[in-house]
Amino acid sequence: MKALLIDGLNLVRRIYAAVPQAESGDREAHLQRAVSASVSSLERALRFHQPTHAVVVFETPAPTWRHQLYPDYKKNRKPMPGPLRDGIPALKDAFLEAGVESLERPGYEADDIIATIAGKIALGGGFSTILSTDRHYCQLLGEHIEVYDHFGQRPLDRDLIRDRLGIEPRHLPFFLALTGDSSKSIPGIVGVGPRTAARLVAEFGDLESLLEAAEGMTGRIGAKIMHGAESARTALSLFRFKTDIALGINLNQLRHTSRR
Repeated sequence: MKALLIDGLNLVRRIYAAVPQAESGDREAHLQRAVSASVSSLERALRFHQPTHAVVVFETPAPTWRHQLYPDYKKNRKPMPGPLRDGIPALKDAFLEAGVESLERPGYEADDIIATIAGKIALGGGFSTILSTDRHYCQLLGEHIEVYDHFGQRPLDRDLIRDRLGIEPRHLPFFLALTGDSSKSIPGIVGVGPRTAARLVAEFGDLESLLEAAEGMTGRIGAKIMHGAESARTALSLFRFKTDIALGINLNQLRHTSRR
């Protein structure tokens, strides 16, 4: 099995923002252009990756388990434009016409669903390409999983994470638990920047080992870590993906069948 797992909102929000507005200001015309461009982009990805199975994963508007754990999660994120939100059903229909099913589950984000599917495929010896510009997916990188930036036309691989952050991809949740992520309104540990976080990740390997050692650290860093311990634990949970969601589907339902 060779699967293409597409982060739906990552794809369509970028395309919607890039498609020029109609001169008349007609929102419906703008949406139709965005739908057409999204389908063309999807078909280009299918031609390039040649998957046997494919799915576009969306998210419902309802709060997720992350909001329950941390109510301020993504509190500063701009909402989806109304016309695009209302046009999601039309996008799903158009993707289905191209032979690709859409999937979403209340209470979960696309990353959790994609991580669950990719994990199941890996257990069966298959291979998954995750189509997204979101580097958080790189924590899943391995022999059976890759992440591909469709717009940049490049893989988001181990070398990129090591060059940009100075860590191994599997350590991304630990790294981000220290630095936080303003795009998701997750603070991490105040005063710990990327360079310090990379050094601590390399030295300790996991968050609990770092927290155990913090009391004996000299200088201000130990105090910062101890003060931010619970914040870091919460952040670590938020940055990790759920990989055991009961999706209620058979992977054979995701087989790609060209309909054009």
